[in-house]
Order: sequence, then C-alpha cells, then structure tokens
Amino acid sequence: MNIILWDWDNTLVDTFGAIFAAQNETRKHYNMPLWTPEESKMAMNTSGRNLIKDVFGAERATEARAIYLKAYAMHAADLKLKEGALEILKFGKTAGFIQILASNKAGSILRNEAETLGVSRYFDRLIGAEDTDSDKPSKTFTDSAIQGFDVKKIISIGDGKSDIQMARNYENGIGILVGTNPHSKEFEILHPDYAVSDLKEALPILKNLIAK
Repeated sequence: MNIILWDWDNTLVDTFGAIFAAQNETRKHYNMPLWTPEESKMAMNTSGRNLIKDVFGAERATEARAIYLKAYAMHAADLKLKEGALEILKFGKTAGFIQILASNKAGSILRNEAETLGVSRYFDRLIGAEDTDSDKPSKTFTDSAIQGFDVKKIISIGDGKSDIQMARNYENGIGILVGTNPHSKEFEILHPDYAVSDLKEALPILKNLIAK
C-alpha cells in the first residue's frame, strides 16, 4: 500500500491567520511580546499541547490553552481549503492511496474541521495531538498513524520541517514540502525530496510516484 501522511494546517487548509491571531491574543493576556508571523510559523513545528507548556509554563498551561482555544475558535469560523486541496485529495482516493491526516492539532479539533469542510471521507485515518503519547514528528506518532496497514511506500506532504521528518522516520519515506522555502535555515540538514509552491504542483509528483 502507498500511504500519504497529510499535514492539515496551512497545507490543506488555510489556518495560519487564525492560529497567529490566537497565539498573540494569548500572549497579550499574559503581557508577553507579540510574535511576528515568522516566529509564529517556527513555533508551529511542535504540537499545540507542547507549545502551550513551553511558552506559558506547565502551571499556566490549562488556563492558557482555554484562552487560546476560545480565540482560535473565533478566528477559525470561516476556514477554507487551500486551492487544489479537494482535487488532490480526490485523486489520492481514486488512485488507491491510503490517506492519513496526521497533524499536531488536537485530534478532536482536527476531526471537527475536516468534517465541517467536507473532506473526512477522503481519509482512511485522522490522527492528531493527544491521540497518542508522542506527537508529530516522532516515530511513535507515525507508527500509530500507519498501524494496521501493509506499507509499501510512505509519502509525507506538508509545509514544515516536521512533515519532512515524518518521511525520514522510514527508509522508503518521501517528503514533499508545499508552500515553504526549501532553502531556509530549518532545511539545511533535513532536505525535502520535492519542494513545490502549491498543491497543484504536488499533483503531478504523486502521479509520477505511482508509475515508479
């Protein structure tokens, strides 16, 4: 079986604005300096639950999480799929890929958003932070994501370093970076196999991988 590990935030759905706003509203609540967009994006390489603890401290984690989630829900009311997302998900399903939505967003929120946007049916499994003991991109997380499937080839598609690391967890893993500069500092050591500007450019790559 060929498996695609799909990232969600800012790969298939445009959530950066909502996440960025919620992060800074939470920081403002605690009188912390606001993040720049670049700082926010770098922080998103870890799971939400770990980020809250790292930034606000374990003793304030529960309160900070509640503040963040309330702000995020307000800003995420009108989420939209990225251009080309529906087309490539339909192709993956029709072509016989096992498609797994693998995100560091809390699993309950992830599943709700996928259902609301009408794409849940394209995934064979949806797994998020708090669904396993370890978060993305740990091998424990990816092993849980692919458990029960007879794996031939693993393709990880996303916009961040953690998505490429998920591919590197396996000898036959292929990492496709979408919408992020592959020449930035975070990819000096961990290189993607392919880098594209959007999902439309990723589609022919999947078609070629089938043929190999």
